Amino acid sequence: MKYPVLAALAVAVASLHAAEEAKPAAVAPPPPAKIVKPLTPDQVKLAWTMLGYSIASQSPMPQVNSQLELTDEEIELFLAGVRQAIRGDKPKFDPAEIGEGADAMFQDRVNAKAGKWGKQNDEFLAKIDADKSVTKTASGLRYKILAPGSAVKPTAASTVKCRYEGKLVDGKVFDSTKTRNNEPSEFPLSGVIPAWTEGVQLIGVGGKIVLYCPAAIAYGDQGQGPIPGKSTLEFEVELVEISKDK
Repeated sequence: MKYPVLAALAVAVASLHAAEEAKPAAVAPPPPAKIVKPLTPDQVKLAWTMLGYSIASQSPMPQVNSQLELTDEEIELFLAGVRQAIRGDKPKFDPAEIGEGADAMFQDRVNAKAGKWGKQNDEFLAKIDADKSVTKTASGLRYKILAPGSAVKPTAASTVKCRYEGKLVDGKVFDSTKTRNNEPSEFPLSGVIPAWTEGVQLIGVGGKIVLYCPAAIAYGDQGQGPIPGKSTLEFEVELVEISKDK
């Protein structure tokens, strides 16, 4: 994984090389350089925060917090270790002395979370199954069509554009196009979780559907990012466009 700053630098260098190679014999005068307004002292602080957020959000850190449910105090202790690593400092203790005990403590925390989370997921699915407006398929997918949309529907080979919101069984939103100016996301139906591949084919353009996705047809036992392992997920999906088929 490239850090955002280094990635941006690499792209800039590559662009310069490409421009140099493609330079014609007669070159038009370059446009005037864009004047970038210097940051205020408060904006400088925000820039460093932005860099830290960008790097941490692409790392396993959110998943660690999701699995262990860290308290504010534990987060501060965790960040103390991150600071030491960034500075190149060595821990002021012998990791070997606490390694086995720490592993056991972390595993106990994960097991406790998994047991509690599993119960919540089971209760959620039982409630959904009691809803007569919800249909269950052979794969275990539960769905409710809010609007059927057009007669033409996508296939598993289609690339589609959708607006959506995804939630855990406790109601926590883990992803939503609403946070990205409600711009639809484009993706191939063959490249998403099985619940989406199956469910989005049930509606046409302009259609809306709610998908209730057990872990077996979502992110499985391991989870992903802010999604804990063995999570049942709820998505509300609007099909905006069928872009193409393979």
